[in-house]
Amino acid sequence: MTKQSTIASVIGAGLMLATTAFADPYNPADRAVGGGLVGAGTGAIIGAIAGGGRGAGIGAAVGGGVGAIAGAATTPPRPHHRYYRRHVVNRSY
Repeated sequence: MTKQSTIASVIGAGLMLATTAFADPYNPADRAVGGGLVGAGTGAIIGAIAGGGRGAGIGAAVGGGVGAIAGAATTPPRPHHRYYRRHVVNRSY
């Protein structure tokens, strides 16, 4: 690999991970975007290894679609927080 492609790969992976790190885990749209990004990156890597340049594009397209669907489908429900108020009674006699 050349130095330029290695640097571009590291920058791309960093941007992909940064985007998915700030996504809301309880929002289906955010999970679809994050899953699509991770799926596209993974699919491109596997496609490039298996089939070369054209395989990377096909792998990115398939991985992005599958990742987006899986991300949206596996969205957990938002937790219900119960806040308890403590009532302190100050009695002056």
